This record gives sequence, structure tokens and C-alpha cells, in this order.
Amino acid sequence: MKRMNPLIAGALAIFLSVSLVSCSNDDDNSSGTTDTYNTQIKITDSPVDDAEVEAVFITVADVQLDGRSLEGFTKTTIELSALTNGDTQFLGNLDLEAGDYNNLQLILDTQTDASGNSPANYVTTQSNGTVALTVSDPQLQVNETVTVLAQTGNELVIDFDLRKALVAKADGTYDFVIGSQLSNSLRVSNTLQAGVIAGTATNTLGGSNRTIIAFAYEQGTFTEAEADENANGVRFANAVTSSATAGSDNQFSLHFLQEGNYEVQFASFVDDNNDGRLEFEGRIETSSNTAINLNNVNVDANTTTTLDLNLLTVLGL
Repeated sequence: MKRMNPLIAGALAIFLSVSLVSCSNDDDNSSGTTDTYNTQIKITDSPVDDAEVEAVFITVADVQLDGRSLEGFTKTTIELSALTNGDTQFLGNLDLEAGDYNNLQLILDTQTDASGNSPANYVTTQSNGTVALTVSDPQLQVNETVTVLAQTGNELVIDFDLRKALVAKADGTYDFVIGSQLSNSLRVSNTLQAGVIAGTATNTLGGSNRTIIAFAYEQGTFTEAEADENANGVRFANAVTSSATAGSDNQFSLHFLQEGNYEVQFASFVDDNNDGRLEFEGRIETSSNTAINLNNVNVDANTTTTLDLNLLTVLGL
């Protein structure tokens, strides 16, 4: 057997060594390059079912996702109560890898608002003017996982549900619920994976002094006990979101619902004693004018499911 020329063998060994190193470097470069997607973070609100409340303001000092503060964000005071029916306010953005995130924090200032005035968080009411809101823990953890998709147009919307977050006190003032219960008033969804339930509700109840609220529940989670007050005095506490009806045809819209099946419930509130605050009158029996079952309303991403229904009677009256 012929032996390879030592010079040729040495050159071949060097060539193979360089080739392997080059391939290794190429592999390292490809695995180290990760695509990111610019993602906007916004905030919205579900309406307050209390006629005494004119507006609710919070001052946000920082917004963090997995420990990273939003780019372009500065301390800002937000009139949350104005951000209903799908309206949002832009907070900032981040370049994010596609995947799931479960550590979104909204950090409130407890001293001064964005203009340096005190209080930082407050309610304006019809009878008591400006009422400061106490925040026991300013770091509000959104207890949900949200997914960033590998495409453009990701928008993460934080829904700060004031109906669950505010507590009316005996002296006519208001306060936030305590600690983790305040965090439970927040949820987040990616608009790329969310849809809307909207529609009209013909009112055959009679009377014009009722405030009608529509509530969306994940299918199978609603029970009649939801109409009872919880420890914080909140009814329908497990609703995903809610909408006050408006106009002569009682229009409503339930926004930023993740894909899935929902149950829609309606309730009536009235100001019986003319104190400016609404008292719960009862759940409302409804009927649908379409084939859509109100106990099984399907929501698809980037679509609006339209309901046409009748408000028949207030249950229990």
C-alpha cells in the first residue's frame, strides 16, 4: 500500500481543521441570531357601574415585561375611565422574541401625578370632588400569560377593570381593593389573538332609569352566585370584561376577548334612593333574535361576533 506524501498529508490536515472551525463558527452565528418583533403595549378600561363616579385617574411610574421597562415610556397620569369600548392609550413598546410572557407589571406612583401634584391616584365624584385613592402595593402584577407572535402588529393591551378595582366606602369616598386583589383586576391580551362581541339589546323592560351592563364570561364559569357581592362588594367578579349599554338601541361592545367560547349575561342597576349611586336590581332574562346561543358565543381573532337580542324581564322582580 502506498503511503501519502507527508507534505500532502499535513496540508490536508490543516485544510480539514480550518474547514471544521469555519463550519462551527457558521453554526454559532446562525444559532445566536434571534428574530424580534416590535410590540406595542397599551392600556384600556372596563366601565365603572357607579353613577357617582365621574372619572378615575392613575399615575403609572413604570411598565415592565420580564423585568424590562418599556422603551419611550415616561411617568404618565391616565384617565382610565375614559378608555372604554375598545379605546386604548399607548404606553410604550419593546422588541420581543416570539413566545410566552408571564411577568407583566404595572407600577403606580403613590406620591404625585405626572405634573408633580398630589394625589397621584384619585377619583372625581359628583358630590365629593377629588378623592385620593390609597394603593397598598404599587407593583401590580398582571396574573396572565400573553403570547407574542412571530409577525408584525403585536399589541399587548392591559385591561384595568375599575369595576373590580374600586370600592365604595361608607363615608361616600372610594378606595382601591387591597394587594393581590387589585392585581386580579388586570388582564392582558394580544390583539392579534383577540376578538369582539358587540350588538344591540332591544329593551322591553319598561322604564328609562335603568343602567344596563353586559358581562362576558368564559363558557362554563358563570353561576348565579356571581350576582352576589364578594368580600369587596363587587358583583359579577369573575366576568372577563363588561360594557354599559348606550343609545336608544342599547348598543354594547365587549373588547379584547381571547379566542374561545363565552357566555353573555346582562344585569340592571338603578338609583333607587337618589344618592347618585347605582343599586343592583337584578339579572336580566334575554332572548336572541339570531341563531347564536348567548350561552355559547364563539369569538375568533380579529373578528366581531354580532348579537341581536331582547331584554325581557328583570329576574326576581
